[in-house]
Amino acid sequence: MAELVPDDDSVMAPPRTGAAGLLDRTVTWWGLAGGFVFCAIVIMSIVSIVGRKLFSAPIEGDMELLMMGAAVGSATFLPLCEMHDHHIKVDALTTWMSERSRALLDAIAHGLLMGASALITWRTVLYAIETHENMEVSTLLLVPLWQPVMLMVPSFALLTLAALYRLTVSTQQALGGKQ
Repeated sequence: MAELVPDDDSVMAPPRTGAAGLLDRTVTWWGLAGGFVFCAIVIMSIVSIVGRKLFSAPIEGDMELLMMGAAVGSATFLPLCEMHDHHIKVDALTTWMSERSRALLDAIAHGLLMGASALITWRTVLYAIETHENMEVSTLLLVPLWQPVMLMVPSFALLTLAALYRLTVSTQQALGGKQ
């Protein structure tokens, strides 16, 4: 069952140092930047709606900007969720397992996520290059599509690094070591 206060030690974990600390700070600031992107598109939407209703003058291309901003902004949260191991887990079938067994399953999951996110990073870079070469643009504002696509690449690269970190932590737990 879901609880409001987690019962694990991750809440009181000591601050990360070294490369893990740098990665933690980077994904935290990157996630905050994504939050600012969402704040900007909310403000833009409000201005556009008010302009449409009161003055018959909406922001042209507001839906294009909203879609691009939402894609870029939501991608920034993925590494933060992975770094703190806060992705959705269905543990109803694993409650009977030992901590080490669950850590092994976590290691497998983080390894699969690391592989998938590395593949997504690579394919997103290739797609950005392709859209740049083909000079693809958005319909109304003529924004070059490679720009918002390229803005998602750092998020996917950070997700890959965060998954690598979580894979390392889960593997150490599965082998009986400490985090």
